[in-house]
Amino acid sequence: MTPVAVVTGAARGIGAAVCDQLERDGWEVVGIDREPMTRPGALHLDLADATAIATVLGNLPRVDGLVNNAAHQLSKPLLETSAEEWDAMFAVNLRAPFLCIRSVAPQLVAARGAVVNISSVHADATSLSRSAYAASKGGLAAFTRGAALELAPHGVRVNAVAPGAVDTAALRDGLEGLPHAEQSLVERTPLRRVGRAGEIAQAVAFLLDGERSGFMTGQSIVVDGGALARLSTE
Repeated sequence: MTPVAVVTGAARGIGAAVCDQLERDGWEVVGIDREPMTRPGALHLDLADATAIATVLGNLPRVDGLVNNAAHQLSKPLLETSAEEWDAMFAVNLRAPFLCIRSVAPQLVAARGAVVNISSVHADATSLSRSAYAASKGGLAAFTRGAALELAPHGVRVNAVAPGAVDTAALRDGLEGLPHAEQSLVERTPLRRVGRAGEIAQAVAFLLDGERSGFMTGQSIVVDGGALARLSTE
């Protein structure tokens, strides 16, 4: 029987690349986003809505894999960040993965499936004006470990992928108006380039595949071109 994967934040960027890769690998993909999508089987869903998540995901007949990719980014100094902005960040980046896992837990247990959370290098080392985002991704990394321990007795694996700079619309938007920002980013990355969304998708596909990663749970694979390997004082 064809395995089924739910992918949040599927409309573009890493999420769209993950959907494409999984479809090539023979998965049936249920893409979820708050933006309308033409992808077959896609669902329109606001991941800040706990009731909607429970209703929509809870009624899916089968889920073998869940990819919590949807994320909200904010680049703003801590002292200028409002409580509402902080809460919005955590609602999508940390609360939604918890709600999604809880909603499809019965299907995952039945399939002895897998979860992949898309974390970030900001969970381990961050930049100016990224405090809220870094905190949410650090929380997601910790949640990955905790969920892995709790779901392991049920045969469900939970891992994470932590991307570095990836060539997506979000990265382009962040670099817009900053002279030489991309060049500087490339020069500070040991592999001397930014990543491709498809490279993150390959890591996700590996972690969902019980044949290739069946003895891995509670782990985070960093895909960042070597950025975290370099001392910030170098």
